[in-house]
Amino acid sequence: MVSTAESLRPRAAPLDWRQGWRPALLGWVAARIAVFSGFVLAHVLSGSLSLPDGRLHLDEGLMTWDGTYYRVLAEGWYTGSGTPGDAVRFFPLFPGLGKVLSLGGAFSVDVPLLLLANASALFAAVVIWQLVNDQTSDVRLANRAAWMVGIIPAANVYVFAYSESLMLLITAAALLYLNRQRLGITAALGLFAGLLRPSGILLAVPIVLTGWVEFRAGLPKRQLLRWIAPIVAPGVGLMTALGVINYSSGDFLAPIDVQRQLRDGFRDPVTRIGQAVLDFTGGHLHDVYNVAFAIGFLLLIIVAWRYKQPLPWIAYMAVTWVVAVGGNNMDSVGRYCVVAAPFTIALAQWANRRWAEAAVLVVGFAGTVWFTSEVVLGRIIP
Repeated sequence: MVSTAESLRPRAAPLDWRQGWRPALLGWVAARIAVFSGFVLAHVLSGSLSLPDGRLHLDEGLMTWDGTYYRVLAEGWYTGSGTPGDAVRFFPLFPGLGKVLSLGGAFSVDVPLLLLANASALFAAVVIWQLVNDQTSDVRLANRAAWMVGIIPAANVYVFAYSESLMLLITAAALLYLNRQRLGITAALGLFAGLLRPSGILLAVPIVLTGWVEFRAGLPKRQLLRWIAPIVAPGVGLMTALGVINYSSGDFLAPIDVQRQLRDGFRDPVTRIGQAVLDFTGGHLHDVYNVAFAIGFLLLIIVAWRYKQPLPWIAYMAVTWVVAVGGNNMDSVGRYCVVAAPFTIALAQWANRRWAEAAVLVVGFAGTVWFTSEVVLGRIIP
């Protein structure tokens, strides 16, 4: 049976959001200690392992992998002489903010990009704390969700110069204001989501379903017009991002084409996971982390259903999971999923016993250390 205290149920008066800073900050600090420890471990192991890219990622530090693309985009935009052709798959909001915060390139963009990513992770944890408190009377559940935001191993990218933490902040805030019927703010956040990442369009799913629930509950037809802006905003953001890239590259669909090539086409998640498992028996372990993340996040969808998360949230989790896993190239499954806040909330719901909460802390911290070392050794793509 599902505990009433742990199921998500509307509360009359949300708690003061300032109470969320402590658990959010504790998790934020723990995550950064784990990532730092991962770098230390990687340096220790680097002398005894064969590294695919040598010491490249170790030397690049927190600006490695996708961070190098965001750097060149923030410095030279899509038309810069040093901008690689496949950089068009990265949407403009994150590097654009980095460029603005560096005062138009007056000084290095690295610091603004890293500050933006890390500050967004902290604020996202506070917003998730408030989101849970808007839906339940259980402060302990909200506290767990806040500190667990950064301790999922795939969430180590919140420390790097990646856009995922900003995406989590935007989507969590959108769900928060959607629940509060602040549709103008929800629309603005949906627009930002579309400008930030192609997956921002998925935010339309919970918005549409929430609007449908309101309609079925007897929402007057004259008020339906209020829902148009938040429903179309993620799509408008996506089209605007494609337009910005088209203006620079001359190819409106270039980001989609490049991403399609990297994902190597769509494949249904079930057969893709099955194929990876078969590959393991032959000694091909490239996707071992991706399969682990895929199965883990699938289990969290089941947890969310059992603990009665709102249907729009579960649908958002499900479509995020299908898009993340449904490619012949399964790289980065974990970080594609962590941007959907209900996954972290489901983990916090599952960890409603002391041993489970301790297990999440220990396994999450150790997993983040190990996964970070694998990332900066170049042995796995984050």
